[in-house]
Amino acid sequence: MNSNAIVLLLSFALGTVSCADTLLTSEGYAGKPPGGTPLVAATTTALGNGIFETNIDATSYSSWVYFDFEAGEQVTVADSSTSSNWDIAFQRFMAKLNGGASGNAGVTLVALNGDNFGALTQAPNPFTPQLSDTVDAGDSNDACRPTTSGILFALLNSTASPNACWFSYASGVLTPRDISYVVRTATPKYYKIKVVSYYGQTGTSGKIRFQWGEVAAP
Repeated sequence: MNSNAIVLLLSFALGTVSCADTLLTSEGYAGKPPGGTPLVAATTTALGNGIFETNIDATSYSSWVYFDFEAGEQVTVADSSTSSNWDIAFQRFMAKLNGGASGNAGVTLVALNGDNFGALTQAPNPFTPQLSDTVDAGDSNDACRPTTSGILFALLNSTASPNACWFSYASGVLTPRDISYVVRTATPKYYKIKVVSYYGQTGTSGKIRFQWGEVAAP
């Protein structure tokens, strides 16, 4: 094999470094982060028709930010593994539920690919397939399954059907996919949720903006 061919093959190999590794590098993620205090309190605005929009500061590389749907606000959690006072939490591009491998409240969700979020008024019946956070080794070729986290988060579950990962990743940019979720809390109550942005007005990453609202039980 001549030197030009070798250079070409090396260039191809370097150019195909997994999107997951690139995402982890660009995000500065270095393992499962501990709990902590969020930087800025979340703000929530009523949009009408029972829909709310919450802006949450998930810019920290070391702290999770916790949210309780029934309270409609960000909450402080001392121990996320035992507390039942939260439903969903964000840390950079990751989102975890209070159930499965991430908590003890039994929170689950169903992903609805391409669903009309505004028109969604009732949880799907049957409420399947239910997803929760599970122990997972990850996949270095899948941006939605960080190999360093040890957990496959339900909102990042690209192996589910439909694909439940909330974002797509290309050229260093995270873009919310056309997907809605219905979350079942411990009560149980049901809430629809859709991530609409990962960037703040000045382009700061980790400024999660999501819409949500209570829906009828199945």
